[in-house]
Amino acid sequence: MDKKVSLVAKRFFFFSILIAIVFSFLTPAAAQMFVNEPVRTIADGAAPWAKIECLADEAPNFVFEPFHDNGKQSHRVIKEAFGSDAPNSKFFLLHYAPNWDKAKQKVPVLLVHGAGSQAFHSWCHPYAMEVPDGNNIDKPGLMKFLVDRGYSVFAITFSHPHGDNFLQAQQLANAISRIKSVTKGGPDFKIDIVCHSKGAMPVRIYLSSLGEDIAKYAWLTPYRNDVRKCVFVASPLKGLDTQFRYYAYSLAVLMKDIAAPMAPEWIVYLGSCHKLNGYNDKFPGQSQMLHNWVDDGIGFNDQSMTVDMDFTRNALYYGGTTALLSSDGIGAEIKKSGDVIGKLCDKGLAPGITCSILAGTKQDIDSVQIGMWKIPIGEFAASSDGVLFHRSATYVAGLTARGAKVATVRSLNLHHVGLIFWPDALKFIEGELSGRNTH
Repeated sequence: MDKKVSLVAKRFFFFSILIAIVFSFLTPAAAQMFVNEPVRTIADGAAPWAKIECLADEAPNFVFEPFHDNGKQSHRVIKEAFGSDAPNSKFFLLHYAPNWDKAKQKVPVLLVHGAGSQAFHSWCHPYAMEVPDGNNIDKPGLMKFLVDRGYSVFAITFSHPHGDNFLQAQQLANAISRIKSVTKGGPDFKIDIVCHSKGAMPVRIYLSSLGEDIAKYAWLTPYRNDVRKCVFVASPLKGLDTQFRYYAYSLAVLMKDIAAPMAPEWIVYLGSCHKLNGYNDKFPGQSQMLHNWVDDGIGFNDQSMTVDMDFTRNALYYGGTTALLSSDGIGAEIKKSGDVIGKLCDKGLAPGITCSILAGTKQDIDSVQIGMWKIPIGEFAASSDGVLFHRSATYVAGLTARGAKVATVRSLNLHHVGLIFWPDALKFIEGELSGRNTH
């Protein structure tokens, strides 16, 4: 009798495993929860875009990410398309350029914006955040440049300008699915991608299938071999450390109420102690870009000095408390955020992708007039584009670990934003897409 019970138990056990395996294949993946039809469409008033679709992914992993009051969506058409100035992360916008369905070039191009931006500002009118008349732009950006040369162009706008890069990676995969659907792409369908600044993070996460290595993000759609070329423009390929490097940076953010992350746990400002607990929850994607550059060879310069013999400078970067602030340090924040830059660089992109890199060397991204003196503003601790270290923007090894190819690395004397609208930059980007540039 006991042997029969044991045999039945074993059969039931193996049958249960078989059922579990079958249902694991039947359970909807994240990609299957993407609704491949728009929630709403904007056509009239979308200029210079032909139309804009608001699309949704109903995976339960998407959440509402809190916004800084000055970091909400402010462009009137973007707000109309999302139906909110603070949309849930399950939504994204797909922008269609004029003649997207009549292009001469066979491979569609998807443009991916950076932090604090959207598809209008980055790719259509980079000289202004809001343009009342989209049909009359004096200095158009990359979108029109590519359309005039026969490309089928699309762009994504993420719900949160500083959102979680993994959630944005899933929305990038969804955008590619939508483009494939509307262009009637076949089994060999591929697109090209141009990404700027933080926009490189979701692109790299998708192209490396990084989600499969992190339990929290194992639900993400893995790379589906649907990207031919990727142009990385002013991209933090090895990360950045700005918020931990400069004490004055946090003071400026407080003074002007800028929608930007800060490193301290608390900081003294105008004689009062400002507790920043939970502040960086409004910038969920920023800590994922951190890298300790001081220990990696780019030391402090005069911009980082503090009046207390640099005790505050060191406490801000490495962790500690002074009379001016308290900080857990960059190492703790990198660990807390999962060392995403480190993981991306170790894994590299999937083989078969051809990459190009465009970096800048103009360090003075802006200036401020103080009396008779014009003081430049930018990143001067080492060669940079005013925001990002040149060593980070040109870090080839972070892309090629698994066999992806880097065809070109080009540096221009332009700053971080100029790299997406200056004529020489636009010509380089189009040359990489078309293959006309000599490598």
